[in-house]
Amino acid sequence: DEVGYGDEFQCVSTLHDVVSQSSERIHSHILDSLQNQHHLMRHLHALKQFLFLGQGDFVSSFVESLDAEFRGRTSTAGIYNHTLASLLEGSLRTTNARYLPNYVLRNLGVRLMIDEKDSDRYWMGQPSKTKSDEMTPWVDNEASIQDPWDYVCIDYQINSPLDAVVHDSAMSTYHHVFLFLFRLKRVEWMLNNSWRQSTALNHSILVETKAGGADAPAISEAAEHSSYLLRRISSTRQTMLHFISNLQNYLMFEVLEGGWEGLERSIKKAKSLDDVILAHNSYLGEIVEKSLLGDKGDGESPTLETLLQKLLSIALKFGKFQDHIFTNSLAGLDKAARIRKTVEERAEKGEWGRTTLDTEEGMVFRYLADAKLFEFVEHTANDFEKVFSNLLKMMSKQVDQVDWTSSLDEDQEETITVVKTHDALPFLLFRLDFSGYYARQAREKRKQVNK
Repeated sequence: DEVGYGDEFQCVSTLHDVVSQSSERIHSHILDSLQNQHHLMRHLHALKQFLFLGQGDFVSSFVESLDAEFRGRTSTAGIYNHTLASLLEGSLRTTNARYLPNYVLRNLGVRLMIDEKDSDRYWMGQPSKTKSDEMTPWVDNEASIQDPWDYVCIDYQINSPLDAVVHDSAMSTYHHVFLFLFRLKRVEWMLNNSWRQSTALNHSILVETKAGGADAPAISEAAEHSSYLLRRISSTRQTMLHFISNLQNYLMFEVLEGGWEGLERSIKKAKSLDDVILAHNSYLGEIVEKSLLGDKGDGESPTLETLLQKLLSIALKFGKFQDHIFTNSLAGLDKAARIRKTVEERAEKGEWGRTTLDTEEGMVFRYLADAKLFEFVEHTANDFEKVFSNLLKMMSKQVDQVDWTSSLDEDQEETITVVKTHDALPFLLFRLDFSGYYARQAREKRKQVNK
């Protein structure tokens, strides 16, 4: 009996060794096929470069092309997928993305997400109406219309067998993060573009003032008011750009790049397909959490994602306000410059320079001195600062709640997850409030409340 038991144990042990060796060879063959034959890492890197906007020159070119295509549109009518595809192809050809392999570029696409049931369609705020050539007033209660920017989505086709790693749920996460990053990029583009418009406007106003366009008493007073408005707009824009640029740098360098390095290390250590899938899922999960998109909240206070959406919505509306005001003002100044040039040409010929009252003179200064513009800027600046302070307060609260010195022996996996999720928040907090301005503001408000 003992001999028979020993023979049976030997057979089981031998079978176990054979199965283990076969399993290792099979998994090694699968991983080798994914890496070399199907270019797994190339495709994962392409997803990072395009859906996570890592290919900076391509993203800038594509956003600029979309801005030219969408400017003045009030709906998605007349915008087709093949139109977007041509813009995408143009951006690929004019940037370093053109050097990528063909098996990567042919998987890239773009589409319009036309879905009336999508409740997240207008979270960035209402788009602006079509602007006329005249100096039209700014209206803050615009009707809900389709903003083409909210419908753009870059796609990347994943074929078998790579869809075992980048499954449907993973692609859904990629698109979720892409929409957030793309909207962030759009707001940054609008604010930077408004800075360029502001520079041109300030120069044109200086020329108009030197030419005597602000000499009349009424016009001189309006010019002073308009100068104050432009300074207030500039300071508010810089506050928004401070938040946008620091958030974007945090996401790109500390979240996406750090996550990608971790994914590369995990896949190199992977012994099976399951290890690769787990590494990729963890990579996406960490990005969602560190991007502040995975905060579920307590049901009573707004989540971090909700506060981010509010901040971007306020910044977007302010960007549209600047575009409207600056475009109208520059058009008015151009018209006044043309009239002044005509007057000078008549005067050189010995004719009367002005034969009628010039109603265009000083119109831009009176336009910018409108009290409604001041009210909108002040209201926007206060709203942005309030929501921004709430975001910093909530982030600080989450950092304080993490027990960084807790023992890993109690629940090692859960503790590691919590620490990895929140280890970047202190760096983001420092970036956003490096001077301690908002912290001092919060302390002063608490003192006033306690009095």
